[in-house]
Amino acid sequence: MTDASTLPLTSSERRVLGAVWLRGPVARSVIATETGFSDGSVTRLARELQARGFVHEGVQRAGTRGQPPRPLRLTADGAYAFGVNFSHSYIDLALINLTGEPVAIERRALDRATPERIAEIAAEALIDQLRETGIALSKVVGAGFSLPGDFLETPHFLHAHAAFPDLRDRDLVSVFRAALPVDVFVENDGTCAALGERVHGIGRTADSILFLHIGHGVGAGLMINGRPWRGARGNAGTIGVMYPMSEPRPSGHDLFETLRASGLPINDFNDLESLEPQSCPPLRRWLARAGEQLRRGIEYTARTIDPELIIVGGRLPPMTTQALLMAIDVDATFAPSRVLPHPRLVASSLGPYAGVIGAASVCFYQNFLATEDGGTI
Repeated sequence: MTDASTLPLTSSERRVLGAVWLRGPVARSVIATETGFSDGSVTRLARELQARGFVHEGVQRAGTRGQPPRPLRLTADGAYAFGVNFSHSYIDLALINLTGEPVAIERRALDRATPERIAEIAAEALIDQLRETGIALSKVVGAGFSLPGDFLETPHFLHAHAAFPDLRDRDLVSVFRAALPVDVFVENDGTCAALGERVHGIGRTADSILFLHIGHGVGAGLMINGRPWRGARGNAGTIGVMYPMSEPRPSGHDLFETLRASGLPINDFNDLESLEPQSCPPLRRWLARAGEQLRRGIEYTARTIDPELIIVGGRLPPMTTQALLMAIDVDATFAPSRVLPHPRLVASSLGPYAGVIGAASVCFYQNFLATEDGGTI
């Protein structure tokens, strides 16, 4: 069998694979209905995907006579993707299979948040994880990097958050490609998180998603009609502009400063993991204020793009994210326009691994799911 990385998929194959990705196990007749392809075309395309090792037939025992249904489902070891998500003092790295399950995941210390050091650690971790799992490098379709900032006019140049001065005015893709033995893909944190939820998380059931991302700053990632909405320069969802830098903001950096002012030694997001909101008054106060601030931003943004689902997540620990979700108060958020239906508001289903799984998901999306003819996943 030829390795996945050597075989680009046609647009039609991508649409069939996307249907299996989101609905699997799924019957060919359902795929035909969703894609508009004939039954014969779906059968032929599915056969090609099976030959390439991306899907396989399952058997549903319905207890009836005759040939049992053979729905299609993803083949977990058909391909792998590597994800990289970093803060200023640590870096998360994961190798995930085609179904989104991490087969290797780890956190390493980051002594210098420079492009070269990030690339060096990522390359070392990828080789280590492949050796430990016995997976061939040729099965890895790419390395995805989740970046903390917004893109400049020049492609791949980042206006990074102030916590990452060494990432500014650098061609990050060139640095990463020079160090990694696989294709490299980059996206900002919010888009990575939204895509990860769409491909491997709770967003599978929603075509339009707003992912509210709390990292060092505050931003959002958008999925519109089943596709990532990047905007003209990759900066769609920059909702942080609603919160002036000169005032308290619902951002991770603001949370660090608030907790340090109360005497807590908080320097990065991993330091928050030992804090419980119910037993930490400074954290509770910050959550109440941030929830009120985000309430207004969510209402304006949601009424503008009308998503099915709003997901709250990012770099905060799951317990803190859940407390923030409760502080936002969805009923109060949409009270001014209560006569209109409003989106569901939920916490990220990928928890602390949302960033790194999202980064890896960018590789799968670009290789297997993105289409030029308007198809969706």
